[in-house]
Amino acid sequence: MRRARHLGNSLAGSCRSGRVILQRSAPLLGGIPAAVGRYFSGNGDRVSFADVDESKVRSVLGLSRPDGVPYEGLPIGRPITAATYDYLDATAPEYSRFMLQQIYFPSVTNVLAQAVDPPHWFGIPGRDLRSRWTSWLTLLAMTEDDNEGTFGTVLPLTGSFTRLAPGLGLGTMTYRPTARTRGGWAKADAALRAILEKDGLARVRPWSEDVAGSVTAHPISSARMGDSPGTSALTDTNELRGHPGLFVTDGSAVPTSLTVNPSLTIAALAEHATPAITDRAEQAGVPVRYGAPLPLP
Repeated sequence: MRRARHLGNSLAGSCRSGRVILQRSAPLLGGIPAAVGRYFSGNGDRVSFADVDESKVRSVLGLSRPDGVPYEGLPIGRPITAATYDYLDATAPEYSRFMLQQIYFPSVTNVLAQAVDPPHWFGIPGRDLRSRWTSWLTLLAMTEDDNEGTFGTVLPLTGSFTRLAPGLGLGTMTYRPTARTRGGWAKADAALRAILEKDGLARVRPWSEDVAGSVTAHPISSARMGDSPGTSALTDTNELRGHPGLFVTDGSAVPTSLTVNPSLTIAALAEHATPAITDRAEQAGVPVRYGAPLPLP
């Protein structure tokens, strides 16, 4: 009986570590489930920015800072200052539910953010758009998706991607959003426009997925847990199928898009796996028991 092994980070949102380690370890393990490296989800992330009309911030919202500037808020933003769960109706059809939140991206956004709608990113219109960067409001919708990402089996020599240049890497993932995923994005886009384009306050510009397929801050799945051996690498206790004692509890274990920030779910799934990890350790003769003292008040 092999000693119980634990793979992953219970609090990290990354999906990469579990999947990459498993793929690199496949020869030593005598093979791994076919579902490893498949069914990747970007948590349905849909990044947009709103090009805010400074004059409308003052006239419509009646806002300004002591220095008289109405907004110019992106450079002084915070990670998340506002969010809404109003679109997470459990009775609504699938792919129509999502969460919206304001996010903060630094100045790299004026390099990465290729808007879907004109003006396009290059030439004079693009330059003019970037010149208003301080008046952008960056936004994130977390939607339902189809887990359509797939990682190749040929891995980089080190890490999870090949670095081509500073700030530029080549990964192994293929991601082609399905019509259902795109439909969820479209519904989130419409909600953002209804909120932010009212009274001409701003113009919402979703980022184009044509460059990288998707932009996500919450990579999950790719070594996910589930009921079916054909579509899930892990059992319902986070144990790798066919490999007793090997557990994965990072973001790669999350089965599908959550439509919310995933860190607490990842932590909860790690806690859920702990009794099974303890049992395997006991079977291997490791003196361990499940349970921990309650935190001090």
